[in-house]
Amino acid sequence: MATEDARYRQSSQYRLWSFSPSHLQSLREQTNSLAVSHISNRLRASSPPVDPLPEFLTPADEAMLLNFYIVDLLRAAQFCDLPSEIQATAAIFFRRFYLTNSLMTYTPRALTMTCIFFACKTEGLYYRLQKFVDKFPGITGEEILAAEYILCQGLRFAFDVRHPYRALEGAIMELRRLGDFDENRLARAHHKTREILKFSPLLTDAYFHYTPSQIMFGALGMADEGLLQRLLREAFAGQNESARNQVSEMIQSCRAMLEKEPPERRATFWDAGGSKETMKPLNKKLRKCRDPDRVDLVALQKARREQAMQKTKAKVAIKEDGDVFGKSNGDIKDDEREAKRRRVAAGAGGDIFGPPL
Repeated sequence: MATEDARYRQSSQYRLWSFSPSHLQSLREQTNSLAVSHISNRLRASSPPVDPLPEFLTPADEAMLLNFYIVDLLRAAQFCDLPSEIQATAAIFFRRFYLTNSLMTYTPRALTMTCIFFACKTEGLYYRLQKFVDKFPGITGEEILAAEYILCQGLRFAFDVRHPYRALEGAIMELRRLGDFDENRLARAHHKTREILKFSPLLTDAYFHYTPSQIMFGALGMADEGLLQRLLREAFAGQNESARNQVSEMIQSCRAMLEKEPPERRATFWDAGGSKETMKPLNKKLRKCRDPDRVDLVALQKARREQAMQKTKAKVAIKEDGDVFGKSNGDIKDDEREAKRRRVAAGAGGDIFGPPL
């Protein structure tokens, strides 16, 4: 039977969405550079042409805005009373999408709601579109659906998101089995770790760099270092020290990343560095440098549908012309040659029914 680690390495999360820090940074810089190039060309070609060009977002600007909108997404998902797993899936969809798409290309407001609605689908929670739209008067169902296929393309049609919540439940069960700690301490650590997992990994790149178990251990270390060390001693009992040290270094690295966005910031996010006042200049810059061809996703989707229908009609028209006017001269000549070949073959044998038995 394959180990848990081997099964994880076969998942789309590991194969398509795991990166080294340098590779991740390179991807973001490339996405930003391509967006600036394409939008600049479209603004120059617009009528009337835009001159001078606006100031574009930098990769650092996009990173700040990305976290701003993820917190907005989490609040909207919480307002809908969605489970923690679905909130996390929506946030990871949003983060993955904007790894290869710029905030300047597709407006984040529309994608925020689409990610929440689509996460409900992928996690098997039925949520009527009209009921969802009624909770947010500023958006229509047509706008949410218009961005769905674009979101799927950005996710590379890989909708599987592995979260660390199940790993946490397993770790708490194991600590209870060991019997070294009282229930109150375990309950406090369980609650605090889960609060960390509901926020910190979603606002950092933890899902791109670490496995769900590593993220869980990093969060458990933030909540109660003693419990983490007890689990590691049990897991590596009888093994060499170097293997344990290697795993510990990875967990400490993940913990350091999670500590950059502690769960306490969830309540005070608007008053801290990610406040609306801080984001106002960036949002203003974003409005000026958006892709003019992708501002209205509903109109873009309708134009693509009409283009597809025209292609289909053209193919049908070609087929009907052949039916109306009959076969071409080339087809007729081929049929005549085949009939002549059969007559010659039959005449050469003497009997059209073949030689005697």
